[in-house]
Amino acid sequence: MNHDFSDELDELGKLGESEEKDFHKLLKKTKRKTMLRNVIISVLCTVLVGLGLLIANRVLLSHSLNAAYNDMYHYKQISDPNVNLGNIQSVDGIWSGTAEFQTYKIIEGIPLPWSEKNIQYNVLNHFSLYNGGYSPLSVTDPKMVEQGMNFARSYNMQNGQRELLFYHPSVHYTKMLKEVTELGQIDPEKRVELAISFDRSYTSGEIRAMLPAGVHARWFWVDTYSAHYVKYLGNVPYLPISGSNVFGYSAYADQEDKFENNEEKFIEFIHAGLKMKGNYDFEYHQIFDKLRGDKTEPTKGDVHNIGVVVTGSPESLQALQAKRYVRAAVLGAIVDKY
Repeated sequence: MNHDFSDELDELGKLGESEEKDFHKLLKKTKRKTMLRNVIISVLCTVLVGLGLLIANRVLLSHSLNAAYNDMYHYKQISDPNVNLGNIQSVDGIWSGTAEFQTYKIIEGIPLPWSEKNIQYNVLNHFSLYNGGYSPLSVTDPKMVEQGMNFARSYNMQNGQRELLFYHPSVHYTKMLKEVTELGQIDPEKRVELAISFDRSYTSGEIRAMLPAGVHARWFWVDTYSAHYVKYLGNVPYLPISGSNVFGYSAYADQEDKFENNEEKFIEFIHAGLKMKGNYDFEYHQIFDKLRGDKTEPTKGDVHNIGVVVTGSPESLQALQAKRYVRAAVLGAIVDKY
């Protein structure tokens, strides 16, 4: 009897050990499943977070690039005489990107690639030009040296074309470039850009009316200089103002020359720039304060056009030689008609 009972206990013990092993196997299996599930969840969360960051990075960089383009586009409306903003190419990175802006000129319907401007932008909506930016090529002109103009002539770095130069009507220059006389040496089939500096200010309407036939206004130069700066210019009486230091506005709002810009439009450009509060906020404020003087707001009568960039054939532009309002004339870009 006792022997049978002992056997039964042994059997029960064996069954308990078997169940315990099964339990441990089940526990291990559950742990593996839990661990696998946690790994899968972690991976999915990481992927989703990564995708979210990539999307946020792309959206923020796109917004920053658009802001940079708008900033440059608006500034181009008052700067860089007869230069237009063209194509843009960009490369986004992590939290920042780079973009290259192409610019061009149009000389009597002929497009001319001009320069490249490279900017860097980031997800914080900050953007800036690369250090150095665009710089012209300076070359000494022996003819100018002979005439006592002791400064190097500026040429476009990419295409070798002449950069425009201007002379302020209130500055007494000892020497000035008057290159209308050189137009007769240019191939008649060429088309020419010329920067005209006036003897005084004229309205845009007066300028259009007084230009000879075949001479087309492309860009009006506006007097945005303080009395202090004009005095400074007089300290170097042979040095003109470079195209990078002049402000004005395109003669037309479109490439078909149908919609004329005027002094009121220039004021609108300044107001639009002030609202942007971008990289050129200082320049907009400086121009606005110069135009308005002691008043709250400037009017079209405060916009004084002291020069104009014109284009035409060498023959048509020679008609400017006899005009009294032409104080100085500087050759710019020259292109083939065909």
